Amino acid sequence: MNTLTSSVTNLTDDKDLIRWDTKFALGIPIIDEQHKHLVELCNKVYTEVLASRLKYENDKNAQWQNAMAGTLKECVNYVATHFSNEEKIMKLVGYEQFSEHKNRHDEFTKKVLETAKGFESMDFSDAIKFCKFLYEWILSHIAHEDKLYVKKVLEYKKI
Repeated sequence: MNTLTSSVTNLTDDKDLIRWDTKFALGIPIIDEQHKHLVELCNKVYTEVLASRLKYENDKNAQWQNAMAGTLKECVNYVATHFSNEEKIMKLVGYEQFSEHKNRHDEFTKKVLETAKGFESMDFSDAIKFCKFLYEWILSHIAHEDKLYVKKVLEYKKI
């Protein structure tokens, strides 16, 4: 069982799912709820890759990719919504590192969109690599980078 500070080295079964722990909460309720949902979506993508691998293992057509399309789209859409909300908060409170943080969001979004576009030609190994990328990015970003703007938000709330 992984927490948000552990690293993901080999995703093979559901013991590799990220488990949300309140110690990773930022103390900004709307963002914490969205982070929990991002973790759930990441886990959903991963468990569906595993389930599809079992169900369609010997199938050379795109059935497993088709089975994943809805979840991947849900993940992409939610990431966009979350980033937009987070960026509005950072702008509102005058977070000094906003541009750098937004650039990291943009880089992540670009990578996810590129992967989603090529998903129909992806094999299981590449899908697992993509899940690893999602996990590692979420683990790092929530646990480290997002914590950097919390002080500014809390100061703003005191005004």
